[in-house]
Amino acid sequence: VIDDEKDIQDIIKINLQDEGYDLYCFSSGEQALQKINAVMPDLFILDIMMPGMDGYEFCRRLRASEAHRETPIIFLSAKSDELNKILGLELGGDDYMTKPFSVKELKSRVKAVLRRMERASPSSMGRKKIVYEGIELDPENYTLSVEGKDVDLTKSEFDILHLLLRNPGKIFSRDNIIDSIKGNDVYVIDRTVDVHIMNLRKKLGRYRNIIRTFSGVGYGFRK
Repeated sequence: VIDDEKDIQDIIKINLQDEGYDLYCFSSGEQALQKINAVMPDLFILDIMMPGMDGYEFCRRLRASEAHRETPIIFLSAKSDELNKILGLELGGDDYMTKPFSVKELKSRVKAVLRRMERASPSSMGRKKIVYEGIELDPENYTLSVEGKDVDLTKSEFDILHLLLRNPGKIFSRDNIIDSIKGNDVYVIDRTVDVHIMNLRKKLGRYRNIIRTFSGVGYGFRK
């Protein structure tokens, strides 16, 4: 948990420890960067408005780090406007909650993200590579290459792309995609899916059009 408000740290720590999680709390991004390699968190709950390094910059540094580039991030911020939510997701956040927040909802989102990580492990995800023209998606190593060049994806982006590529011709509604990557017990706005799709298309370059939009229905992969 990275938040400069001690009260927020305490609320999250008490409630998530009750669920059996080990919690480490930091009051700044700088402090967290000095410590996280020693504890190797499975998930970050990240505030945005903090003295010094803000949450966006911390997220950028994580996503540039070999050790933490795939570790899920849940933004938890008083910034409630759509632009900040979109920015958080574009930088590599996996989810975004606003303050004041429901502790029950936070617990559900944490459980869903960690459950998705477990589902995305090589043993449960399948080891077979998916190759289409210049695209190679490798679930075992959790990597994507486009025309031989490695492309960094967030966990949400990888899971969405894997869902679409392994089901050619099938159309998934936004709700289908949310259920697949988050779990049925977590509310996520449709816009979240749209942002992940937009980011995927950018990263796929000239193959962006393999992700088809079906107006009023959802998304699909068409060869």
